Amino acid sequence: MKFLAVDLGASSGRVILGTLSESKKLSLEEIYRFPNEGIQVKNELHWDVPNLFNEIKNAITKYVKKYGADLNSIGVDTWGVNFILLDKDDRFLSPMYHYRDKRTVGMLEKMFKVVPKEEIFKQTGIQFLELNSSTQLFSMVYNKSPRLPLTKTIIMFPDYINYLLSGIIACEFSDATTTQLYNPVKKEWAYDLIKRLGLNPEWFIKVISGGTILGPIKKDVADEVGLSSDTKIIAPLTHDTGSAYVSVPVDMNKYFEGDFGILSSGTWSVLGVELKEPLINDKVLKYNYSNEGGFNGTIRFLKNITGMWLIQECKKIWEKENIKLDWDKIAFEAENADGFQSFINPDDHSFLAPSNMIQAIQKYCRSTNQKVPETIGEISRTIFESIAFKYKQVVENLEDIIEKKLKILYMIGGGSQHNLLNQFTANVLNIPVNAGPSEATIIGNILVQALALGAVEDLIEIREIVRNSFDINSFLPKHHKKWNDAYYSFLDIINH
Repeated sequence: MKFLAVDLGASSGRVILGTLSESKKLSLEEIYRFPNEGIQVKNELHWDVPNLFNEIKNAITKYVKKYGADLNSIGVDTWGVNFILLDKDDRFLSPMYHYRDKRTVGMLEKMFKVVPKEEIFKQTGIQFLELNSSTQLFSMVYNKSPRLPLTKTIIMFPDYINYLLSGIIACEFSDATTTQLYNPVKKEWAYDLIKRLGLNPEWFIKVISGGTILGPIKKDVADEVGLSSDTKIIAPLTHDTGSAYVSVPVDMNKYFEGDFGILSSGTWSVLGVELKEPLINDKVLKYNYSNEGGFNGTIRFLKNITGMWLIQECKKIWEKENIKLDWDKIAFEAENADGFQSFINPDDHSFLAPSNMIQAIQKYCRSTNQKVPETIGEISRTIFESIAFKYKQVVENLEDIIEKKLKILYMIGGGSQHNLLNQFTANVLNIPVNAGPSEATIIGNILVQALALGAVEDLIEIREIVRNSFDINSFLPKHHKKWNDAYYSFLDIINH
């Protein structure tokens, strides 16, 4: 069986062909990759949605040229929190703002004056970030956006792509929960909160489960790209981290709820556990954790942490300076730099969208009276150590909340290929870290499509297929005492 996974990320989009053999082994082939980045228009940051949809169609056309018109299904996943407004005729009220657009700066405090922080959390169980859909929408209410009176529907970004492909308007559960406008206890939109924030409850559409078959591809799209009109459009877990969590290669007969941590490592690091029910209490609020939707109604209990974004932005600057760098070279430089010289808080506001990441890191170190990193190795080492220490802080808080110690951490996503960071993480956590698959989001997307079409039975089988199809690397702790001592120096700096 053949499935296409469309995975749109903050820096690129990929369309990957997944082929599931009769022996239940999954193989992947990249059909097309294209760049994606925010577009600055005056003082606003937007996403180029029409171009992204056009690139998706280009990818499908490339598939057809190579493999013919037959395809079982297509599934789309993207980052969370971004939404599109539709008018009364279901037309796109452009633009779609980038989640890093500055319209939400300082807006959380204004929102808390309308609805107290504790009440928002009690209704949604979602951690507070300026980039949340709730904050974005409140900023539009606060600034009297002229587009809101024209709005009939709010649709999440991956659901909009699904609408263009299938003609069906719906909101998939995993992405709905990222809005901070969904109540995971009542399993419906948080209508009381929506009203109190000045939003119209009628804008919010039906929520469906990941793995829902929306229907066949629209005839006009099928004809344009040359694809069979029998091809199904399936909503996987449309939030990319939701799809990634599906493909964690854990043996569910060996590790149970709360035994294993999951870290989806990419531009963002998303660290948490799977729970059967949402966990919403004062301690969760204190530590600012999220209850996001998972597979089959489960909860991804997690915290978002700034991840590879830091080193990605530094790499861009070095490359502009005509320094030829690949990730192996960066890791080599970091490994050979002196350890524990400087620390940063990856989640400090100064690293959200600086004009120059290297200068922002150096300014942070200078302001906290630390050695200022200068070389590629020093800066990279500062980043990797600080991310690993942040993971430990998040894990300690997580274990305090769930009252259980993690036995193992599964590192998935593109960041799982950074062996140095994986080893640093094992060192400081003092538990094994299993890394891979790197294409976790794509794999989860594809295997949920396979499940929807009856080719796979359940989550246990999905994870068995992942273990049998992809290499998983294991990292055991080394020099834990040294790392543990340095961790307390990190805490002193970030709590300065």
